Amino acid sequence: MGEILKAEWFDLDDATRAETWQWMHDTYFPALQAAQGVAWVGHYDIVELPDRPYIEGAPNKKVTQDPAVPTGWQNVVMTAAASPEVFFGQNNAVDALTEEYKDKIAVFKNYRSAVFLEEQVINSPEQHVCPYGMGPPPAMQLGNYNADHPDDEVELARWYRSERFKRVSVTPGMIRGRKMISMQGWPKHGVLWEFADMPEGDSSFEHRFIAADRNETWTGRHVLSYVTHTYGGPHAGRRVWPAV
Repeated sequence: MGEILKAEWFDLDDATRAETWQWMHDTYFPALQAAQGVAWVGHYDIVELPDRPYIEGAPNKKVTQDPAVPTGWQNVVMTAAASPEVFFGQNNAVDALTEEYKDKIAVFKNYRSAVFLEEQVINSPEQHVCPYGMGPPPAMQLGNYNADHPDDEVELARWYRSERFKRVSVTPGMIRGRKMISMQGWPKHGVLWEFADMPEGDSSFEHRFIAADRNETWTGRHVLSYVTHTYGGPHAGRRVWPAV
């Protein structure tokens, strides 16, 4: 079993954002990272994704309209562990910390979370920047979504292996890619694309995948035609804790 990754998405009021970040960075995240079983924690400041197709010529992504799915996106926190017991075991340290700081955490708006198992990990050209298990990457893109129908799952799995995984292995600036399946949360599927940097002006890394074309011969449907994302996703941003 590889790393178990918990993702948390939430927004913060502008008036209290700086104060909350300081508390998270000085107190909460160091305590979370020190909790039994936690391997690493990363906090990312997400760049807003324009409401247009992020691949020229592709369909625009579909977004869930389910009112039960919170819409947080501005902050993403990734917590890695060696076992699901870290998040779901009886009397675990992560739950205890959440209870201890519940009044502070209450300011997280539109909060949701998911816990992912790794389906596949693909190393990329910059893997030396952040070897597997050594901590959160300097920049990342986190996709989380569901296939529209059970029959679409087979085509989705084949598309990743025919097209996306091949590009991930040669994409410039990329550390690794992780395709994930969730244990908990709204999305069944997740992808974590890890990068060495995210230049100013970028809102996603899709243009790097386009440039990494390896003359793939995928003839199926475009993946965006049969998956549904969460609000504002996929979510790309730069790490703000630990400081890069």
